[in-house]
Amino acid sequence: MNSLKHSAQPFCGVTPLNTKFHFRTPSPTLCLTARSSSTGLYRISGFTLFELIVTIAIIAIIAVMAAPSFANMYSKQKLESSAREVAMKISEARAQAAMLRNTTGMCLSSLSEESCLTALGITDLNKNRVFIAQLETGVTVDSRSETHLIFRNNGSITTATNFILLRKGLSYCVAVGLTGDTRINEGACT
Repeated sequence: MNSLKHSAQPFCGVTPLNTKFHFRTPSPTLCLTARSSSTGLYRISGFTLFELIVTIAIIAIIAVMAAPSFANMYSKQKLESSAREVAMKISEARAQAAMLRNTTGMCLSSLSEESCLTALGITDLNKNRVFIAQLETGVTVDSRSETHLIFRNNGSITTATNFILLRKGLSYCVAVGLTGDTRINEGACT
């Protein structure tokens, strides 16, 4: 029993059981280790309050430095996702026009369904000729941008068109060529 007295024993607010090596489950507090010294006094090791405060302060500083870049990355991801959605709907409308040998159209979700049908001049009874690209929350359309696109029965368009999407100072351009090919650019349309 004397050898147990001088060995390191955990100090977690627990009391030992009567058996030799079993301890009760520790409470959810910081565990410290008590080591005996030659003088019979116990030296307790662990984190001091000052060390804990400094560690938390360093973590807080790092988090504050990372927050602006995370917000910018989040906005860029939302814009890129919306641009891909627009390009996908353009591709679907183009393929449908060629397959049906009839005009089809695509609108951005900034237009209501009625406004879209009016802008396109298409009566879509079967709901297979008009496609609406849903934009992510916070993504808007530039005032210089088109909001709809009409494909002829061969899958081409009459004039090249640009869709300019904006979010928190960032912009993406979805450029559509005469044959219906799409190109996504970060920033201004070229």
